Order: sequence, then C-alpha cells, then structure tokens
Amino acid sequence: MMSKMGCHVMLLVLLLIKVSLAMVLDDEATVFRSDSLPSNKNFMATVGNGYVATAVYSDTIFMNGLFNGEGGASHRARIPATVSVTVSLDGSTSQSYALDVAQGVFSHTIQSKVANVQQRTYAHQFYTRLLVTEITVNRTDAMATREPEPIRVDLKSNMGGPSDDVEFHDGPDFQGGKYMLGKIKQPELKGGDKPIVHVLWTPVPDNITLPADQSSQTWTFITSISSNQKEAEQYFHDGTNLAGKGRLYTNHTQSWLKVWEEGRIETTGNLQLQQAIYGSLYYILSSLPPLNAPKDFEFFGVSPGGLANGKYQADYQGHIFWDQATWMYPPILLLHPELALSMLESRTRVLDAAKGNARKRGYNGAMFPWESAYTGHEVCPAPGPLKYEHHVTGDIAFAAQQYFLSTMDVNFLLYQKGYDFITSMAQFWASRTQYDDNKKKYVIKAVMPPDEYHENVDNSAYTNIVAMYSLKFASKIAKLLGKATPSNWTDIVDNMYIPFDKTLQYHPEYDGYNTNIKIKQADVILLGYPLLYNMSEQVYRNDLTIYERVTDEKGPAMTWGIFATGWLQLGNITKANSLFARNYKNIQEPFKVWTETSFGAGAVNFMTGMGGFLQAVMNGYGGIRLRENQLDYYPTLPEDTTNFNIIGLDYRLNKLNFEADCNQIRITLTRQDKGHQQLRLKVMATGQEHVLQPGVPVVFSRGAASIFPQTTL
Repeated sequence: MMSKMGCHVMLLVLLLIKVSLAMVLDDEATVFRSDSLPSNKNFMATVGNGYVATAVYSDTIFMNGLFNGEGGASHRARIPATVSVTVSLDGSTSQSYALDVAQGVFSHTIQSKVANVQQRTYAHQFYTRLLVTEITVNRTDAMATREPEPIRVDLKSNMGGPSDDVEFHDGPDFQGGKYMLGKIKQPELKGGDKPIVHVLWTPVPDNITLPADQSSQTWTFITSISSNQKEAEQYFHDGTNLAGKGRLYTNHTQSWLKVWEEGRIETTGNLQLQQAIYGSLYYILSSLPPLNAPKDFEFFGVSPGGLANGKYQADYQGHIFWDQATWMYPPILLLHPELALSMLESRTRVLDAAKGNARKRGYNGAMFPWESAYTGHEVCPAPGPLKYEHHVTGDIAFAAQQYFLSTMDVNFLLYQKGYDFITSMAQFWASRTQYDDNKKKYVIKAVMPPDEYHENVDNSAYTNIVAMYSLKFASKIAKLLGKATPSNWTDIVDNMYIPFDKTLQYHPEYDGYNTNIKIKQADVILLGYPLLYNMSEQVYRNDLTIYERVTDEKGPAMTWGIFATGWLQLGNITKANSLFARNYKNIQEPFKVWTETSFGAGAVNFMTGMGGFLQAVMNGYGGIRLRENQLDYYPTLPEDTTNFNIIGLDYRLNKLNFEADCNQIRITLTRQDKGHQQLRLKVMATGQEHVLQPGVPVVFSRGAASIFPQTTL
C-alpha cells in the first residue's frame, strides 16, 4: 500500500498540475495502444452495441438473438464480416493500433512519407444496426516540393466464406449497397421458427485512391443488419446520409460520452487498475443495449464471452448462464439501472418457457434453464449441470430483488411481468424443497452448487440460501401489492436448513463436505458477499480461510475478487490486495481482453471475470452494500491509488457521486429523476445526519456512511 506520506505527496502533485494532467490521465486510462496486433487472435479487441458485435479483423459478425442449432448445439449464428477490412500502404514507415474505450472505436494508423492513413472501426452506439469502417487518407507535407501524385491504399476484405449457420441469398442492390437475406439452418427446437436476418453493406474495393488534387478524403463502409428488411434499409440510408455530412462518427462518440457521463469509476495513481476498470466496463457495456434503445429492443442477455463471441463449441456458444445475474449484473445495476432492467427482461421474455421447464421436471412455478439461448428452453450440452445446477433460478430471483431494492420500480412489478416473474420463481423453490423429519428443517436434495466439481449433492449452502431469499422476497412483494401467498412459504423461510459446522465454525459447501475437498470457484464465500447472509465475523473469516486453501488456482477469473471483497470487509487490506492482484493475470494485452483462466484458456472476453473484478472494485474497495432499507458506503483506497471515485451511482432514482481520497469523503447528489425518493445520509463516526440536496456536497473524514431512502420495503 502507498504510505500516508506518499499519498500526501501525490495529492500535492495532483493539485499543482490538476488541469493539465487530467486529460492525459484520461487518455492513458481509456486508450489501449500497441505497435502490433496480438499473436493470438482470441485476444483481439471487439466492438459492439448490444445488437451487433464483432472481433476486429475477424470474419464473423454476431447478432443479438440469432442462434443456429438444435438443443445443446444451439450457438451464435455467424454472419460474414462485411465490415472487416485490412488496410495497407506501400512505403509505410510505421503502424499502430488502438482501442479507445471512451469512444468505442478501434483504430489502425499507418504513416509514410507521402500519407497518413487512419482506419476506424466501430459498432454505432446510437444507430445500433450499424457496423462501420472509416478510412481517412491525409497527404503529408514531406513531398511538398514535388508534383502531387495519386496515393493508392490497398484494401483486403476479411468477409470470409459462406456461413455454416445461415442460408443466405443475394437480393437486389440498395442505394449503392449490396444486400443479402438469410434464414438460420436449424432451429433450437424441433419444428421451431428459423429467424431471418437482412444484411446491407457497402462493397469493399481492392483499393482506394486519393486524387492528386486532393489533400484528404474519407471513405465510409457501412454494414446494416436487422431481422426486418425495412429497418435494415432505413438504418443503411440514415448511416450513409450522416456519413456524407461528416456526422456519423461524431454521433457515435457523443453517444458513448453520454454513457460515461451517466456512470463510471475513476481512480488516480494506479494506471493498471484504471485501464482494467475502463476496459471491463467497456466490454460489458458493448454487449448491452445502448441507453437510448427503443422500447421494443428485444434483448437476449449477456453470455460469458459477450456478444462478439459464441461460435459452435467455443465461448459457451453464446449461451446465458448464472453469470449474467451474479457477475455482470451487479455493477451495471449500480451505474445503469435501466440496462440492469434490460438484463432482467432477457429473463421475463422467456418466463413461459421457464414455467414449461418446471412442469416438465415435475415442479411448480418457473425453473430457468442452466443455459439459455433463443427460446429460453434448456440448451445445456453437459448432463451434470443440466440435471442438477438449479441455483440459477435463485440467482435470477436475487438479481430481481437487488433491482427492486435499488429502484423501488413498482411499474416493473405491475406492467412488465415483474410480479409474475418473482412469485413464479418462489413457487418453484417451494416445490423444490422437502421437509426432513430428522433435521426438522426444509432441505433441497440432488443439486450441483456453483462449485461445479461436485454434482448430485444435498443441501448446497449457497443454493438453499438463494432459494430462501427468493421465497422471502416474493412474500414481501406480494404483501406490498396486497396479494396473498401460500402459507407454507413463511414456514420454509423460517426453517430452511443451512449446513453449518459448529466445531470448525464454518459453512460446509454441502452435506458431507470436508475441508480437504478441492473446489472449482467461488461458492460458500458468496454467502458473505453478495448474499450478505447473517454470520459473525469469525465465521466469515473461517469461510474465507478454508475455501481459499482448497479453491483451484486454475479456476475461472471471477473468484478472487470475491475473496478480496470479503477480506476488505473484515479489514485485512494486505490479504485483500494480494488476492485482488490475481485478477490482472487474466487480462491479456494489449487490448485488455479477459480470459477465463490465468493461463489464457477457456472463454475469451470473459465478462464473468470482468463483472467479478468490478464488484471487487465497487463493493470491495468501495464498500458499497445494497441492503433492504439502506445503502452502505465504506471505502478503502485500492493499492497505489490516491483518489477513488464512483461517479453516477444510481439509488432510488437519485444520481450520486462518491469521491474518496487519502483523508476525506465527498458525497454529492447530482441529479434527481422523476419519482425519486428523498435521501438522508448518516456519517457513522459522528452520528451526523444530512438530507441530501442537489449540488450540495457532504464532506467528512474517511469512514463509514449510510444512505437511507424515504420509503422502505
């Protein structure tokens, strides 16, 4: 950790050069530069906007909700990458590449004696059906003494061969663009529908030429993709029109700026940390709908590898798991609750399928599949998780609970299937439990816990708790709306069996577990955070200590952030810093692409790991805890960090800035949206209370604080 003196020195330097340094730091934190591309193509940067996405220079575009293959073979359907172009220039003296996450743009720059060439590739953040490549050629002054000559730039399309997933047919050209329409080859369910996709694109020539009498010119290549032909045509037309006016790119970058203005995390002093934060937020946001998404944007969810990955037998085939609800969702909820709602709606969209799944398995209510894709039916190809990993329904229910505690969005309950959604999951858990006469408790048998090294075990501590939470939350929501619930729900909540070893004072992962059994990933440690299960500090410490020793070091990335969060809560900052630092081993240079494992294997652009990392930042170092009737904040500065700010945290329709340095905290209410609740801040060390007013900061010595809303659940 940085010493107190070091912190003061750095603060003094920052004060002296505050204005001039800020922009440099922002640029360093948000632009990932390299003179070469990664040798492993899996580590290439991606661009996306929640509707379409691609890995730069790949031959593949993926579209939200477009899957091909039956059952467990369902995977993202490949669309040939009509936007993928490689640029080259004879006589080039240098080349560089950059991913600018602040603007959502990947660029390639070529310099030579006669010209500078810049290529920019992006998925438009406002016009979400568009992927764009722009190439600008600028003549240099080095050859000013000579007669100007035409400058040729060679282009190579990386569109690739025909798709194995979509049966495409050429259609008539449209406004100078090529057109093809296609239908997936194999539906997810036998006899099911085969979604259609329409693609319009600007054809890519073998070369472009800057005429001798021009000093600069830009060529724009647009791809428009939609399930609706008229929509694809309209977006292509609008994109071409804006490009002709020179406004297509600025419209895109301004849209990204609004995203960052709404919510972000800032640190100073630790560039590696700040780059990892911005990179992680960018990649997750690139797989979510934009803030301006229309109401009819049908979102299908975030898979572990994001929208730019998910081909057959790779990156979990684009399927949606517990990862979305447990790992990617929490940081998005705090910064962008409207996007968190989109993530929940990816589940309410297929609520009927979940109800059918429950009936098929002999249960009541709604049982969400372990893996979901297009239809919401089970598409898990592995028999163990398919049969036993039921905690996903509890994970989704807990996400719904967190959403409501953060927003108190009654409209979601009444008009967006929310009440049916929440109570249907509780109905499932009520039917999934059984009363054990020997234990005098309700139990859940034959499950696979989050630790996927063990299946068909009884009474997973984690599973039983999320089931209990689901029933308890549904009961409270029903009471709020004046509705009745089955009488046995309260009995199950009050008498749910949670494994506990009184001798060792820790929570066994399941019945029969012993402390020498190796586990895959975060499981019982999730009880302390995010579940906030009531236990003593000593028990929490024992859980963390015991499970750290037996957790597979080659396991997936998200685990270590949860360990760090736990140790931060218990005040062991040195241990937390050490465990948190393990995250960096999963970040692949130069474009900060996460891999599932620290040695580069598994899913790429592993958003599950990014989500765990961001939770360690916000909820670990930030000390944010979203409780039933309050929001807690108790920050710890990350290692080598002098300032740590959470900008635009959203709570009960209020936007808040939490700013911490070495000595003090500043909390500012920056905006109140329609329907907001009045907030009251209590500083725990002094007991002082403040009614938060827009634009009026509350400043106090660094320590714990809680924010209380006007209305409680």
